[in-house]
This record gives sequence, C-alpha cells and structure tokens, in this order.
Amino acid sequence: MGRALRIGLFSPFFGATVGGGEKYLGVAAEAVRDGFPGHRVDLVGAVPADVAMYQRMLRLDLGGIGIRSTNDRAGAGRRGLKNVAWLRPLRDLAIAAQAARISRDYDLFLSMVYVIPSHSRARRTVILCQFPYPVDAGAGGSWRRRLLAGPMRGAMRRLLGEDVTAAREVICQSEFVRAWVQRYWHRDPTVITPPIDVPDAEPDLAAKSRTILSVGRFFTGGHAKRQDLMVRAFRDLCDGGLGGWELHLAGSVHREGHNAGYFEAVGRLAEGYPVVLHPDATYEEVQGLYRSASIYWHAAGFGVDATARPIDAEHFGMTTAEAMGHGVVPVAIAAGGQPEVVRDGADGYLWSDLDQLRSRTLELAGDEALRRRLALAARESSRRFSRPSFKARMVAALEPVVRELEAEPA
Repeated sequence: MGRALRIGLFSPFFGATVGGGEKYLGVAAEAVRDGFPGHRVDLVGAVPADVAMYQRMLRLDLGGIGIRSTNDRAGAGRRGLKNVAWLRPLRDLAIAAQAARISRDYDLFLSMVYVIPSHSRARRTVILCQFPYPVDAGAGGSWRRRLLAGPMRGAMRRLLGEDVTAAREVICQSEFVRAWVQRYWHRDPTVITPPIDVPDAEPDLAAKSRTILSVGRFFTGGHAKRQDLMVRAFRDLCDGGLGGWELHLAGSVHREGHNAGYFEAVGRLAEGYPVVLHPDATYEEVQGLYRSASIYWHAAGFGVDATARPIDAEHFGMTTAEAMGHGVVPVAIAAGGQPEVVRDGADGYLWSDLDQLRSRTLELAGDEALRRRLALAARESSRRFSRPSFKARMVAALEPVVRELEAEPA
C-alpha cells in the first residue's frame, strides 16, 4: 500500500432516507474499508445520519467508517424548501454546492447520483449512478433541468467543480441505467448490480404460507412502488374467487409533503380484504416476511412511459432479488431493470398489464408444484447478486483509481 488516502462516499439522501440506494452506498463503504485497508473512509450525507438505525434496518457494518454531513441538522426551513415543488431545483443546487465544498477534503470521492446534480473538487471522482440526469440542453428532462444544462453548465463547473462527464469512472446499477448513462453523459459505465442478502440456509418451502408479498417504501411520484395498484389488483382477485391468500405490504413510510396521507389511503383501499400493512418494518420483520411468503409482487413503473420518463421506471429492483433468495416466486413488471432480475418462465414471471399480473398469480396460487419449481430456480438465480459478489466487483472496479492515487505524491 502507498500513502494513506482520504476516501469519501456521498449521497444527498443518506441520513434522510432508508432504501436501496442507502444500502448500495453503505455496502460500498464496507467494500472500500475492507478492500483497501489503511485508508480513511467516510460516509457523507446531506444531513446527520442515525447510524444505529441504518445498521439495524439495512444490516450494515459501519465500524471504522467515519460519518459526516454537509449540514449540522435538517431544519424546518430546509424541509419546507423540499416540499415546495418550484423551489426544489434551488434546493438541489444548494445540496450540490455543499457536497462540492466537502469533496475537497478527499483524494477519492464516490458520489451517488440520482436527480440532484453532482460536482466535485476531489483529486479523483467516481460516480455511483442510480439514474443519470441530462447534462445537455437537448437531452430531455424538465424545463428546469434543461435550464441548468446548456448555458449554465460552464458556469456551474467553474463555480462548483467538475461535473459527472469529467468523473474518473462511472458505476451504475443495471444495464437499463447503463443505456441512459450512455445517452445522457456519453460515457460507458461499469455495471455493478446492487447487493442483496442471500440467506445461507435453504428456504423451507413446505413452511411457506399462502402469502403474496411486496417490500418497498410508501411514497408517491417518481418510481413509486405502487402499493395502491397492488391492493386494487388483489381486491380483484379476491372478488373473482381467490380465497385463503393474503397480501402483505412492508416498507418505510414517507409522510411529508406530497407523500402525506398516501400510506393511510392505501390502508383505506385495503379495508375489508386480507391485506396486512407493515409500516416502517425492521430488517428482522422483512426477513420473516420473505421466509413465509410464496409469491412476490413488484409494480414500480406501471403506467410510466419508459422512453419519455425512464427515471420513473424501476432502476433495478433489489427487493425482487432478495425475495428470490428466500425462494419467493416473483411476478414482476416487465419494465426498467426488472427483466435483468427475473427470467420469465425460468425463475419467475414478468407482466406488462394487470390482466397478466392477475392471471400469472392465479396460475401460481393454484399449482403448488409449479411454485416449488420456480422457487428453487429463483433461489439459485439470486446468487448472482449476493453481497460478497458485489463487494468483490466494487473493489475490482475501484482498484486502478486507488492505486493511481497511492502512487502520486501528496
């Protein structure tokens, strides 16, 4: 090893959100800590993070990793700004400026990108791309995003540092995202699919209950998980004669701004039907649900025009892969990154419309032998996305950059 480096991993949502992006960032930090010992590694968010909560809910091991934030606290003023739609681009710029300022502390800055623009003054920058935003005025996106591209791009680079197109490397989460990075940024990124927890023990298929499960945050807009749609589809199945089955929906609940009341609205839709909601479910609760469920539903991106609004499709779909690791048969939307997770007819089913969702579910519900065959195939297929595999690929992707920096004079 050469000289000790300062390595920072940043997400504007770390500290404020608990989801797949935060798990990706946290396990990437573990990989950097373990793969490049002797270097200082920090996780950086826009607001202070509850470390114990992240470790508990996402099964992270953050020992030896520093925790920093670009703001000392998330005040009421900032929360109010977040909830005023037309001011959101200004808030995004402020977050980008704060991240650019703190990036100067690092030799290597890994910046997670989704919606909020990324700029860096670190010696080397690597982008962890959940989904790219346009940097050219004609590349698409909202009028506000186009305004920030084109004429303002040069000024922002001078003020905040290099943008995503100048990053040393770009790493993204799926082939679906890769295609849009190529289109928006004219870069060919490395695909490192998200880490999932594949249990060591084989699933006890005989102990599976007649349960359909979906795991995802309760929120609206963007790539919402569409619990409302799933409840309606399940009601249709029940009204059509499906008996003895339950639908379970688990995930953290967003309650501010335009998300206010969504969880309660889903609850009202479910009244009178065998639907069980698990708000803010812990890691242990979710694992228990995976162990007992037989069928997994995924509906994020339904009704989205993936050509006009690709950002609103599911970028990968970690929970689908996690469910498969527990021998839960997926019935997932055939959009975004989901076809990279589920091989239709081999380890689960893909659907394009609600009739297909309902018919595939009825087929599985009525055929235990079919469920067992696909459950075993799903379990085996999930190993592609294991946490150890993710860490090895992340270290391999970053090693050339780290070795370059180690060899350079301070």
